[in-house]
Amino acid sequence: MTRRVWFWILLIFSALVIAGAFRLKFDVDVLNLLPGDLPVVQGLRLYQKNFTDSRELIVTIKSADAAKTESSARTLAQALRSETNLVESVIWQPVWLERPAQAAELIGYLWLNQPPDVFGELTNRLSGTNIQATLNDAKEQLATSLSPMDLARRGYDPYNLMKLPDGVSGGAAASFGEGQSLFTSQDGTFRILFVKAKPDLSSYRACISWLNGVKDIVASLQKRGELAQEVKIGFTGGPAFNAEISSGMEHDMTSSVGITSAIIAILFWIFHRRWVPMLWLLVLLGVILACTLAFGGLLFGSINVVSLGFAGILLGLAVDYGVVHYQEALASPNAIIPEIRRAIGPSIFWAAVTTISAFLVLNFGGLPGLAQLGSLVAIGVMLSALVMLFAFLPPLFRDRIKKRQEQTASSSLTKAASARHDIPEPLTPLKRNLSFGFTAILVLSCVIILSLGIPKLDNTANALRPQHSPSYTALDEIKANLAQNREPLWLITRSTNTSEIARRFDVAQPILEQAISNQTIGSFTLPTMLWPRPENQSANREAVAQILSQRTALKQAAVAEGFSTNSTIMTDHILDTWHAALDQQGVFWPTNEMSQWILDKVAARNHGELLAVGFIFPKTNAPSTAALEDLSQQLSAKGFILSGWDLLGSAILKRVQQNMWKVILPMIALVLLSLFLAFKRPTEILLSIAVLTLSGLCLLAVMHIAGWSWNLLNLMALPLMLGSGVDYSIFMQLALRRHNGNMAGAYHSVGRALLLCGGTAVAGFGSLSFSTNAGMASLGQVCAIGIAGNMLVSVFLLPIWWRALVFKNNKLSSNSTASRAAGPSSLYCSVLWKLGLVLVRSLPRSVCAKLSHLLAEIYWNFAGHRREIVIENLLPAVNGDRKLAHKKAHELLHNFALKVADLWRFESGLPVDNLFGEFAGWEHFTKAQSEKRGILLVTPHLGNWEFGGPLLTKRGVNLQVITLAEPGSGFTEMRQASRARWDIETLVIGEDPFAFVEIIRRLEAGATVALLIDRPPPTSQITVELFDRPFAASIAASELARASGCVLLPVYLPLTSKGYAAHILPAIPYDRGALRKREARQQLAQEIMYAFEKPILEHLNQWYHFVPIWPARSNPDDSH
Repeated sequence: MTRRVWFWILLIFSALVIAGAFRLKFDVDVLNLLPGDLPVVQGLRLYQKNFTDSRELIVTIKSADAAKTESSARTLAQALRSETNLVESVIWQPVWLERPAQAAELIGYLWLNQPPDVFGELTNRLSGTNIQATLNDAKEQLATSLSPMDLARRGYDPYNLMKLPDGVSGGAAASFGEGQSLFTSQDGTFRILFVKAKPDLSSYRACISWLNGVKDIVASLQKRGELAQEVKIGFTGGPAFNAEISSGMEHDMTSSVGITSAIIAILFWIFHRRWVPMLWLLVLLGVILACTLAFGGLLFGSINVVSLGFAGILLGLAVDYGVVHYQEALASPNAIIPEIRRAIGPSIFWAAVTTISAFLVLNFGGLPGLAQLGSLVAIGVMLSALVMLFAFLPPLFRDRIKKRQEQTASSSLTKAASARHDIPEPLTPLKRNLSFGFTAILVLSCVIILSLGIPKLDNTANALRPQHSPSYTALDEIKANLAQNREPLWLITRSTNTSEIARRFDVAQPILEQAISNQTIGSFTLPTMLWPRPENQSANREAVAQILSQRTALKQAAVAEGFSTNSTIMTDHILDTWHAALDQQGVFWPTNEMSQWILDKVAARNHGELLAVGFIFPKTNAPSTAALEDLSQQLSAKGFILSGWDLLGSAILKRVQQNMWKVILPMIALVLLSLFLAFKRPTEILLSIAVLTLSGLCLLAVMHIAGWSWNLLNLMALPLMLGSGVDYSIFMQLALRRHNGNMAGAYHSVGRALLLCGGTAVAGFGSLSFSTNAGMASLGQVCAIGIAGNMLVSVFLLPIWWRALVFKNNKLSSNSTASRAAGPSSLYCSVLWKLGLVLVRSLPRSVCAKLSHLLAEIYWNFAGHRREIVIENLLPAVNGDRKLAHKKAHELLHNFALKVADLWRFESGLPVDNLFGEFAGWEHFTKAQSEKRGILLVTPHLGNWEFGGPLLTKRGVNLQVITLAEPGSGFTEMRQASRARWDIETLVIGEDPFAFVEIIRRLEAGATVALLIDRPPPTSQITVELFDRPFAASIAASELARASGCVLLPVYLPLTSKGYAAHILPAIPYDRGALRKREARQQLAQEIMYAFEKPILEHLNQWYHFVPIWPARSNPDDSH
């Protein structure tokens, strides 16, 4: 490519990276790691969004003395309240005890929700002569009660409004004065504070800064002695978790990158002891990591905290391609960089394909977090392969091109250095027996260890938790001291109708009572009392108005009975609440701070949608998962979601297990396909599988010894090890091939590099062991052990297996059938071509035709590999109808045999005029000639395309044919001479990038040039659509049109019953100026192929392709 093209590529790439960097955000919400369609996950998200306050910090206080705990809580609350720029509010005891006047609104609201008959009893109590009786009861209770709480309450509540009816709410509101159990343990040694932040904690850095401010206040109090040192302070809640997770995110990113980079540098220095390559490698790794992160931002917007574990993994994998490339350069000191690239390129390509595939299949695992991680690593590996192939070596070996030029000029170029490695050393029986004996011992040891037990499966959600989390520790203390070590389950429902939610809770009540009876749960709490009852509020309006009409009488009566004017303050506030309710249309909700704080725990209103949550407490001995699933289904049918952290693990694990086949089977298929395409030999494929199997056994044995278990995250290590681990066997076996079985040569060129690569990959995965997330740490540990096993077996055992089983008689076994089929047939050679030219001169055409059909039938029956390729090539054109494709392929082979015989007649100089039939479309050619521009005839491998030459020559047109070099020595020149007999000039293009310059010049001069557009060389290949399938076509016609402005004429010459029929189609129009854009040139190439779609279908049995022409299928239906 020209410098201008490279400039635009780099410019576009840089623009994408910059755009991605600006779009990049980090997501610390662990729930975004999980599949959003699971009810339990939906419930967790609803609870987190609607019933927890991201600005509310929970502070735990614990000491051995209850009085010291209480005084410490009071002191800390007062200190935090004084920081008005930092803290909005602090609640350290029931709100109604600190601000009892605010409780009146909630009491009035609760009374309004009572059934009319219950509220009617209150109306009667506050009407007429009953007022006096109610006041007498109050005086009697004040005179006889020994309860301080009752004395305090009735002194300010003479009409006993604060005592809600018994039985209405299951006794839940028997006394409004209680509620300390929410803030303190039974023995008083443990307390909690609710601290609400004043600033908006919208970013994780704001959370960290604010939490550090709170911690500084605590430290200051302890330093001044206002908080005793023995008092333990803990922090949990939204701000604490966000700060902790985000800090862990930064730690994971920096530690994994730092540790892996350091290990890469150390290992590279140990192996090579060279500073410049090591530093250049680290620079490129940094560029790859930054670009991957930017592309992640471009694709995903926000990257989850767990996905950031990709950094260490990517560094460990990316370095492989650079190290292997570098080692190959050292092992081939006389090779220039393109030669090194060609030698090692296939290994890097197939290794990258399997690794990318391994990480991409994580998208099928059911966990969005791991899917994102897999996609990021796949992007990074793709970038790594390209960067290491094209950017790593050139600055390090700039002198090799000059050295090669000097050697070529002096005729001193030698391959001795590389040749010495191609002489294989003998494989002694001792070495072979030791290798296979060690393999047997290793397998037997693993089997013995695993017979004692295989690693267990952890079905909890612990893998999603941080490894060492002060916030979770504080939360566990709250559960232990305030919730009897029980994690509540959340019963969430939502609707747009207030009465519907109330009705649902009424329906849920008997279901939950039955669950208690069945020992499925221990207890439950529903927000029935706190949830508004619109029908009751509406029905009680008249009674409320009646009570309000007697407001003055109630106050006067209380004063007359000896109560002070202050004693009716609570009554006044309740009456004010009822008055506000009457003035309001629709459902009445309380609005003051205390009411909101209480209601926010169980009710939420969000853009017209109403949500409510109840709490279900499991029994101490956890019920079976099946029983809870059954209860969840019952409640789900009534409009509820049963959720909770204790349900999450089993639900996610179940989903992962359900999706495991979607991950493992494609990965196995991709690995097998990659192995087949890389080796095309069953023995080598089986050897790679043996490496994976042995390393898998070793991994299971290590897990058993270490006491590790499988969890919902490290299960994903299985496809990763399949994809990443197979790389080592691919590299090693291809190296053994290149070095003709020389194990020392293979070790020198690749084995040492694989040890370094394995070490860095293990470092990359192993760095995850330091992750703050428990699941990612376990994933890293499992992958590190698995990759280490793959690498060691591939380097030290696989070469001997390969020599013993693949290498025969000190030379490689012959290429497999599949390998031969991938290239041109060996029958296509100059010797057989000369023989054919002699035969057609000696035999009549009818005899040649019969002989051609006979040879075609023999080839059809004996060359099954080639027959299968032809059938596969035709399948897309017949919509996957294999029977029809088989029939057309059989006809095609016979037509091709006749076509070759006729071509030999043409190239031998025999007359061919009698072989032609109709000639359609000549007017299109004459019109093109009249435009005084060059004419480019484009045609596919359809019919006998070579016969266009004599037809045009006969009409006075000098034709020039573009072709590639023929295989073998002298073949190209022989065919050039044959065409020259018909005044047809052959333009051979090869590796020379300037070959097309001469063609452009001739087209600009008005020449007529012919070009085949299908099955192009890789340098001019692009992907278009043909028969609704991706197809490799040539962009050369588009490039020539852009450069010369020539006329594009589609032509084809199929064989018909009347002979060869020439068809010239109308010229394909194009805007030359628009062709400056590659997209326009690609579109033009697509239009050219579309022009031939119908002719190919009509003459499918003459579309001659004997090598695979379609990309690998992704749709299994295509094979039928």
